[in-house]
Amino acid sequence: MPRRELALRWLWLALLVVMSCNAGDSDLDPGMKAGTVTDRARVYLVETEDGGVNGRRIACGDSAVPVVVTLVRREPALQGSLEALLSMTETWDDRSGLYNALHASRLEIERIDRSGAEVKVHFRGYLEIGDDCDGQRILAQLTETALQYPDVQRATFYLEGKPLAGLLAGK
Repeated sequence: MPRRELALRWLWLALLVVMSCNAGDSDLDPGMKAGTVTDRARVYLVETEDGGVNGRRIACGDSAVPVVVTLVRREPALQGSLEALLSMTETWDDRSGLYNALHASRLEIERIDRSGAEVKVHFRGYLEIGDDCDGQRILAQLTETALQYPDVQRATFYLEGKPLAGLLAGK
């Protein structure tokens, strides 16, 4: 087999592998409801300084970008995706290369209250905030993760009973 043909076959195989790795992200139902029991969900991480090119534009010229994760156990999508996001302790996600502003924080979900299309998520624990943009990034990551579900139109977060948005204002 000539070298050129062998190289083309390897290139084709590599392309198939890359396409099959990315295909797993698209098999999540974009209309999945917050209460749907699942073992995979999306969380939102940050593409820094890309001006909104790869996701919804958020603080400091960054983007909130969805990443599919496997949940520890089958559970309602909203709960599972938020728990998965909170359990990510690396600054930069190995698979996507995206930034996680929540990496040093230790938050646990105390409860999620739902009233129609509104959710109130109550956390306990503490926030560790890096640079001046991290407060806004944290709020964007949590908000985008919650609002991805079509039956959730508004999400409010609380830490130890205080509104998280107020705690993060100006951080």
